[in-house]
Amino acid sequence: MKAPEHPSELLQLIPDLEKEGILGQGDSASIRIGNRVWITPSRVNFGQFAKKKNPNWVELYLDQTDLPENSPEIANVHLTLYRERKDFNAIIHTTQENILTCSMAGETVLPYLDDMAQIVGPSAKVVSLGTTEDALKKIVKGIKRRNAVMIRNHGAICGHRTLDDLHAVCHVFEKACKSFIEARILGGGKPVPWLEAEAIRFVYQRKYSKQADKNR
Repeated sequence: MKAPEHPSELLQLIPDLEKEGILGQGDSASIRIGNRVWITPSRVNFGQFAKKKNPNWVELYLDQTDLPENSPEIANVHLTLYRERKDFNAIIHTTQENILTCSMAGETVLPYLDDMAQIVGPSAKVVSLGTTEDALKKIVKGIKRRNAVMIRNHGAICGHRTLDDLHAVCHVFEKACKSFIEARILGGGKPVPWLEAEAIRFVYQRKYSKQADKNR
């Protein structure tokens, strides 16, 4: 799986992301190629956006500070993560039902499923949304060694090197949040132990890195 090379690759994926509930009202998606970023505009209708031959992407540079008026509220978070995480070439802000519920609860989500530990991380932390330097630093810290971080009351930010991998992160994290909620309500579930979750993540990352090198 190769890193994206043109915004049209994200555009082609948007109908599936909307159909699957990964993208909805108030959400956003972006792609980074070199030092440029293409992000969906605020209050976008994803169905109509994906049908356009020349969609009105918000086009930004990584070091840009003055953002256009049609930038989504969370655009600064996208740019900050691209600057700090060189392994991120695509980012999605998603408010899927179970992810949003967990972000509103404000509690770190632990992995009740092995695939969360592998693909998302050993846990998913909760941080507050903000555009100040301090707030953005906390978001970067929250997603460190992970591919998702929850934004309190605003769902989650997910990022990865490729669009296919990012798609998988969004699916797995929603499923993981559902399992976390059900375990809390019904009881009886036990999360993967911390050390085991870290080991699962480490092995997956090493395997993934080797595969990524082969695909370059």
